[in-house]
Amino acid sequence: MYFPKLKAQAQQRAAVEQFGGLDRRVGHGAGCAENMENMWSGGYPALETRPRRGVMRQLTKPHGIVEKDGLFWVDGTALYVNGAKTELVLSDSDKQLVSMGAYLLIFPDKKYINTQKLTEYGSMENIQTSTGEVTFTPCYENGESVGSYVTGTYAPKEPGTGDLWMDTDRRVTVLRRYDGGSWVEVTGICTKIAATGLGRGFQAGDGVTVSGCGALELNGLHVLKAAADDWVLIPAMCRALDSQTAAVTVMRTIPEMDFVVEQGNRLWGCKYGIVDGQAVNEVYACALGDFRNWNSFAGLSTDSYAAARGSDGAFTGAAACMGGVVFFKENCMERIYPAAGGGHQIVTVPCSGVRRGAERTVAVSDGVVYYLGNDGVYAFDGSMPVCVSRALGDKRYIGGVGGGESGRYWLAAKEAAGTTELLVYDTQRKLWHRQDTVEVMDFVRQDGVMLLLCRDGRLLDTAGEVGTKETNVVWSAESGDLGLYTPEHKYLARLELRMKLEEGAVVKAFVRYDNGETWEQVGTVTGTAEQTRGAVMQLRPRRCGHLRLKLMGLGRCRVYSAAAVYEKGSDVE
Repeated sequence: MYFPKLKAQAQQRAAVEQFGGLDRRVGHGAGCAENMENMWSGGYPALETRPRRGVMRQLTKPHGIVEKDGLFWVDGTALYVNGAKTELVLSDSDKQLVSMGAYLLIFPDKKYINTQKLTEYGSMENIQTSTGEVTFTPCYENGESVGSYVTGTYAPKEPGTGDLWMDTDRRVTVLRRYDGGSWVEVTGICTKIAATGLGRGFQAGDGVTVSGCGALELNGLHVLKAAADDWVLIPAMCRALDSQTAAVTVMRTIPEMDFVVEQGNRLWGCKYGIVDGQAVNEVYACALGDFRNWNSFAGLSTDSYAAARGSDGAFTGAAACMGGVVFFKENCMERIYPAAGGGHQIVTVPCSGVRRGAERTVAVSDGVVYYLGNDGVYAFDGSMPVCVSRALGDKRYIGGVGGGESGRYWLAAKEAAGTTELLVYDTQRKLWHRQDTVEVMDFVRQDGVMLLLCRDGRLLDTAGEVGTKETNVVWSAESGDLGLYTPEHKYLARLELRMKLEEGAVVKAFVRYDNGETWEQVGTVTGTAEQTRGAVMQLRPRRCGHLRLKLMGLGRCRVYSAAAVYEKGSDVE
């Protein structure tokens, strides 16, 4: 008797050796994860858990951090340098910290500190008001008094050579000197305004606003020719005013600005809104190398700069990049091309700009500006912004905080519900990975390592090299639907995962069948010291139309490959 020969079930083998990170789109590749937690691209092409973080320091009330020859951070109303408290007192609010040369500039407080000499600090603005008598003396530009003169609308009769006459016949008062044959105008005449303490904190070249003078021609915006503690010298001349007791105010102010960046040894800022009852839509720059002066207009290439803009809408972000400055709005950008000669150019470029409320997501990585727009995360390399977050699917974010380092863009993205998720974009491999829900308020890079300043005050080292390390990392990675994208029916017979775990780490595998709600555990593996070549997890799910696979673990793990063996079914079922 002969038994019939049975033909073995046809099998096919498919392997994944490159894992593509986070991809929430329907129909993504088998090597991508639709959901994940605490993964990163450092082990690419393998799927790897992030390093354990280290808690470097605990702040009480964090408001901002920056790296500048050390770590500077604001905790409450104090500024700290590598943990040492400075004497600078600030307001209790979040800050923009901008570096310029040896100075750290703090907005919106408008204060500064010399990072090389911490005892040098103060306000960028200066306002002095006189008390007591104020005297007004016509002087030359060097501060020397012009001496005696005659005032009137008509020239003096029988003048002598060298006599001075203040001509008030015209709207603008002119001082003239008799040269023996005619009256010649004397140029460069200034007025010294003197009162106790009136010139304290000012210096030559400061752009100041003078108010309160009895002679109206002395009031207004001036560039000081000289200054000392008890006087200032302004390039203006009055008709007739020797002294007064009414108070005179001299102010060096900084415009109200939404965002401030440094480029080309200047600070650049922008403002949209109502200031002193006037509608403002402007960009500004301080004088070259002088962060205190924003109103110094003497006709020089080093002058301050201000320009009104015609584009509609509020400014939503700013960045210094590619030798220029970009101020974003939601639907355009104001791109500034600084010029050494002072002829700066501004070009309005219609594009997808920074989303309103997402100004802190703007960050530079490898010379490219990344930011959160209305339709996702964009990259701007100098041409036109391009969306790089299609892999994040339909999920939309309303704000957050961004940070850039070599090869990575970090984004603590805030959802409409108020929750936050930390995403990391590998700018070289174009891959996204999700870490966790830590609420980051600022990023800073030190010695090539990204540090996270959390809203709860923790300062975290993402490399885990400094501070108290986490005990273990809880992680997970979930696939999309497996088995839907073949023309005929195939069934997953077994799945082999090759991985390497640190000693004591545990990985569990779960499967959810045919859109079911329940996850069933189908495998587990524990890392031991003997697993020098790694471990292999063998999974044998039951027969189904399609399934989802989720790996969950505790401790560091690297998944090198996933090999699936399929059995072919009928074309019908």
